[in-house]
Amino acid sequence: MPEPSRRIPYRTWPGALAVLLAIAAYVGGLTFWNNHTPGARPLPVGQTVSVGHARFEPAAGWEMDVDRSKAGRSLMLFKGGHKFLVSTAPWVGGPDGPLVRQQRLMERGQHLEIDGDISDFVTPWGLQGKTFAYYGSKLAGRFWQVVDLQRKSLVQIDFYGASDGLNEAMAEARSMLESMDLEASP
Repeated sequence: MPEPSRRIPYRTWPGALAVLLAIAAYVGGLTFWNNHTPGARPLPVGQTVSVGHARFEPAAGWEMDVDRSKAGRSLMLFKGGHKFLVSTAPWVGGPDGPLVRQQRLMERGQHLEIDGDISDFVTPWGLQGKTFAYYGSKLAGRFWQVVDLQRKSLVQIDFYGASDGLNEAMAEARSMLESMDLEASP
């Protein structure tokens, strides 16, 4: 009977250790980069910022949330526990469609209550659209929507935050909205 072949022993631990060290260096490097890259960027006072066709002047003390902003599509500003989100998108369909969808999302998806009826607004620059207020157990806010029929674009502005300091933050949000126009080039 033939003798079984003998397996030559080899060591796997050096290769496994090298793979483990490479993974640890990669993950550690990403973690280091994430911890040392700021998630907020202060905005210069008096300069306008643009999101798609919309441009406005941020109020003093508001910072840009880099993680939640998407170039050319949305810009998230925050100050304390309050947020100011400007989103732009192509407009298709009727001007009330996105507004109704947003209300439905807030009521059913986020369990918020709509406060009152939808109303029209006009800013000193002539920007006009529709708005409504909403509230929940931990936050309250106001939503504005502008449809630009010429450019076929939709601009949605959502301001929300905790009840503490809401009136002051709402005044700053209104000043940012009042400084907004739709003349920026995308």
